[in-house]
Amino acid sequence: MAATLILIVFAFFAVLMYRRWMPALVAVPAMSIVMALVAGVPAAKLGPIVAGGAVRLAPFYVAVIFGALLGRVTIETGIARRIVDLAAEYGGENPLALSLGFSAIVALLFTALSGLGGIIMIGSIVLPIMMTAGVPRTIAATLFLMAFALGFIFNIANWTFYITFFGVAREELIRYAVVLAIVDAAALVLYAVIALRRERAYAAWAARAEPENAPRVPAVALITPLLPLVLYYALKIDAAPAFLAAAVFGVAVTRPSAAVQRLVAAAIRGVEDVAPAIVLFMGIGMLLAATQQPQFAVALRPLVGGAWLRNPVAYVLLFGIASPLVLYRGPLNPFGVGIAIFTALYAAHVLPPVILVAAIMAVVQVQNVCDPTNTANVWIANFTGVPIDAITRRTLPYQTAVAIAGTLAVVLAAPAIFGIRPFAPVVTPARASETLPGFYAPPAARNRIGVDDDASVLGRTAADAVTLGLKDSPWHALRVHEDPNANDCAAKRYAAYVYVTASTFTIVEGTDLDIGLRLQDCGGWIVAVWHDHEVLAHCRPDSSARPQGLAQSEWRQCAADAARALALQGVARLSAWAAAQPVRSANLFGTGVAALPGDKPTYFYAFFKTDDGNLRAFVRAGGPAYVAGLRSGDAIEKIDGLDWWEYGTYQSERRAYDGKAHVFDVLRAGRAMQITLGAPFTA
Repeated sequence: MAATLILIVFAFFAVLMYRRWMPALVAVPAMSIVMALVAGVPAAKLGPIVAGGAVRLAPFYVAVIFGALLGRVTIETGIARRIVDLAAEYGGENPLALSLGFSAIVALLFTALSGLGGIIMIGSIVLPIMMTAGVPRTIAATLFLMAFALGFIFNIANWTFYITFFGVAREELIRYAVVLAIVDAAALVLYAVIALRRERAYAAWAARAEPENAPRVPAVALITPLLPLVLYYALKIDAAPAFLAAAVFGVAVTRPSAAVQRLVAAAIRGVEDVAPAIVLFMGIGMLLAATQQPQFAVALRPLVGGAWLRNPVAYVLLFGIASPLVLYRGPLNPFGVGIAIFTALYAAHVLPPVILVAAIMAVVQVQNVCDPTNTANVWIANFTGVPIDAITRRTLPYQTAVAIAGTLAVVLAAPAIFGIRPFAPVVTPARASETLPGFYAPPAARNRIGVDDDASVLGRTAADAVTLGLKDSPWHALRVHEDPNANDCAAKRYAAYVYVTASTFTIVEGTDLDIGLRLQDCGGWIVAVWHDHEVLAHCRPDSSARPQGLAQSEWRQCAADAARALALQGVARLSAWAAAQPVRSANLFGTGVAALPGDKPTYFYAFFKTDDGNLRAFVRAGGPAYVAGLRSGDAIEKIDGLDWWEYGTYQSERRAYDGKAHVFDVLRAGRAMQITLGAPFTA
């Protein structure tokens, strides 16, 4: 019921934004509050959702503001104009060469610039030059937007949003960004070639391309837009100081005497440029805070459960072929209501965070170029006199192809690009033995039980008694001394394993003897545990006072007899369990897996917190988690990109039983590695 209400709320606010009855600045925070209420979040939690969510993306706001500062410095010092003029000067009179040259310049500038202010200032310079050089106004407008989107792939402020919101690292995104940029650039070049061959109605432009009072810009200043890229990607400096350093350099080399005044003015104008975006992302932060409430996760489970999006075909269909749903502030628009979709998928851990970010980057290539509701599109259409729907019609096929190619790259080359395997096979194998080698015990191990002990004297005595007690059972018992969890079941001599323990402690009444039997499968997964104990009041070891107790030899014999009797009680408990669980026990002793048809899908691993404060794994040898690379004793560092302690111990341990394909960053013998689960086992 809650999931249905959430869908209704989502659709309601989507319509409001689509019809422009409510701006996204208001609709997104309103959606977060209403969604939280219908999901069952207590009203007392709304305050923390609003207040905490508003500052949730604060690092991103800072990066955006400093990026806008650099944008204003680049524009108002004349650096941007000088770069454009150089492109015009060396572009010649060939419209195709000029168009591609300007596209490269625009793409480069918008790796650092952002906001409508940057669009207006760069567009006011570039578009008149292109149109006076013979590039048709329609092509000039569309190429400008395509070049803007190409540069925006590497926009540092945008990357800060991905890192802050989804917890990914910049190193995880670089390879995919390069692949997407190559695809996008190929689409831009193809569009330019085809469009210029077909277009004949060239437009003239009466405006001057170069004002007479243009400020003098030294050649060294032209590297200003490149500085943040070098500082951010090469030197690993954060976005905000990278932008600030580039801005200071820009004003220092152009007009040092007025550097302070220019920085202050650029900061004020820059904040004005990006103020709407900051308010929108405050609302997005509230939505993120709302969806991370436990009630929201429970309510969303029917919508995002089942790992349906881990099917690679579904991924390409949704984020590639259906990418036009990003238009008109649609359900895939990450800068509108679509953030709810991505937030829900992120909160449910359906896919690794970096794979979700790749999907966003793909659909944004459609949104940045084709969406008629973008303020950038509206301004460019008005400035060039091109109908805004003409921009959408011309560019949509190309940008949709970019999104499809981008998602296909994720599906086909995720291990090479991201170092993980995030998708399940398109066709699920019919038998677990085909995908889980070593999962089942070999046929020779059928109905054989390995009996081991804890190496204590009474433990060995009890284990021998268990072996003898099973002599008349349907199973054959053999004594072993090994850890079944050390390797998979491919070469095991037994299908089940019984570990026998013995412990004693003294109480007033006498000595308490406990004999435990732990039933495990051939891979070491615990199936059942039984303990029987007896207070040995008649066995009091006291060699110094023989009248009050027994000698040591007599005590040992008395305790051994009691251990044998308790061990036989454990055998009776094992037999009773098998009788009560005929199907599960038959599967255990026949195949080495105590599975029952109808059991929830499982990966056969568990988490536990150790005394050293680490969260460690216990993994069934040969199971799905084992095949994925997880091993018993691995120290878990991150779960789905977040430090495990951010979830809390209990919530982290619960994730081992949700049947979902998580991604783990682990430490093993001091070596860091990432483990991505594949498909779970289903009986």
